[in-house]
Amino acid sequence: MQPILMNLGGNKMKRKLKLVTPLMVLVLMFGVLTACGGNSNENKQASSPAASGKASEEASPAASAAAAKPVKLTFATMANGDSESQAFKEIFASFEKETGHTVDFQILPDVNQYENIIKTRFATQDAPDIFYFFAGPNEYVTMQAEKNLVEMTSEAYVGNLTSAVKDFYTVDNKIYGIPWGSYNAMGVMYNKEVYNSNGLSIPNNYEELLANAEKLKAAGITPFYEAVKTGWPTQIFPLAAFQSMVMPTIDGEAGVQKLIANTLRFNEIPEMKKVYELQYDLKNKGYYNKDLLAGTYEMQQEQLANGTAAMAFQADWMLPEISKRFSDKVNNIGFFPLPSHSDAGIVSLYPPKQIFVTKTSPRVEAAKALANFMTKPESLAIWYKYNPGIPVYNGVDTTLFPGQQDIYNYIQEGKGIIQIQLRLPAGIIDFDKITQELVGKGDAQKAVDQMDKNYRMDGRNKKVPGFE
Repeated sequence: MQPILMNLGGNKMKRKLKLVTPLMVLVLMFGVLTACGGNSNENKQASSPAASGKASEEASPAASAAAAKPVKLTFATMANGDSESQAFKEIFASFEKETGHTVDFQILPDVNQYENIIKTRFATQDAPDIFYFFAGPNEYVTMQAEKNLVEMTSEAYVGNLTSAVKDFYTVDNKIYGIPWGSYNAMGVMYNKEVYNSNGLSIPNNYEELLANAEKLKAAGITPFYEAVKTGWPTQIFPLAAFQSMVMPTIDGEAGVQKLIANTLRFNEIPEMKKVYELQYDLKNKGYYNKDLLAGTYEMQQEQLANGTAAMAFQADWMLPEISKRFSDKVNNIGFFPLPSHSDAGIVSLYPPKQIFVTKTSPRVEAAKALANFMTKPESLAIWYKYNPGIPVYNGVDTTLFPGQQDIYNYIQEGKGIIQIQLRLPAGIIDFDKITQELVGKGDAQKAVDQMDKNYRMDGRNKKVPGFE
């Protein structure tokens, strides 16, 4: 297993981070990112240096040319928090001012059904001109990239991507998506003050995690807040556990390659079923919130920030939301991997999402102009102002929350692997519904069987080799 190394020098609570070109990504890993400079001015607005000048110079003429005949573009995104929508709105306002185009910003409310909604709009010739989508090059298959999406390989922004991200998103020497956002990681977000006041330490194995939960329960504190009503957060436990618990039992990367080739089935992996049993057992032990089935993502943020709950199986994408709602609490939220039975665990990495341009759009040139505008230094600075995290473009300054710094410390130690879903050629359809039902009812065998069935069914539907 090759490590992902990130050098995040300095020791401020919020860290200024400036990316320089990383080493090329290896087969399994994202690669090595090296950071430099710990800017002591924490309140300085995120900005981008002139290193991105080439992209800026090449993008502006494209936008200006497209603006010769102003059009109205549709941009669709999933409902994923105010911090993202605020950033998009500010970027679009700047684009409209510079080009004369207007942007119809469409936030589709159900993130769990977002993929189906977008695919339906393509099927009914109502596709958005440009849209935000999920992470990973496997989505090229989902969206039938060659037929439906504009190839972006030669666009100016590609030359400014970090090498690791560029490599991850390149398939057959082609890039269709515009990587957008930050590197994220899934595991356990925890309230540091609650941990300290109860004399707890970061667990070195899963049994120590349960011991911490027992102490918290005895102290009248909810050990884990789970957002079952929202649905998608229930996926994070098994996705975070896969690296730590499942991969060692299937010979690591060799087992992953068998899953990719469909020569190994999920329900043939005993440890996969055990992961679901562990997830449900937290309910049996009384470690979840009392309003388990009514729990929402918003309440998860609130309970964790206020210390009513000590931990949540989540990712650092929740930190900008906590920062906005509970600005005095966000620096108190830390992160550690979901541990295995034998060690402290491996961070489950989530690469950035991506933006697609619709190939059949009658406004395709204006949509490409917007895409290039969004990768200008000024636009990237707006995004990271609202959504702190490690950027995917070289030469960009941003800030890190302490919880994000924890993540990169683990990664620097070589403890990070890209989460399994994003490595598979087919999707685990309705995975959120599978895990949502599992937490409510506890049928681990049904969960692993449905996971396996849905994965293979999607592979067949997408005509992935080996799934016929």
